[in-house]
Amino acid sequence: MYKTLSISDCSKVTGFSQRQLRNFELRGYIDPPERITCGEIRYRRYSEANVEDLKIFKTYLDQGFTLAVAAAKTAAHQGKGEK
Repeated sequence: MYKTLSISDCSKVTGFSQRQLRNFELRGYIDPPERITCGEIRYRRYSEANVEDLKIFKTYLDQGFTLAVAAAKTAAHQGKGEK
């Protein structure tokens, strides 16, 4: 499908705004994407796994779960956290 997506493209695919993606990452709700450095600028590059995690995370949020619970359920779904 694709190797990685920019934050703009990831935003379009997942339905989250770029601001939300940055906030979720900052607060630890999602795994940070790969960072690419070009001179002084660092870009976020989202892998297919990042995008799938975000889609699962969004599903839980759409079901009414809080951010913290949605993050925990996403981690458990992917085998990263306690079940």
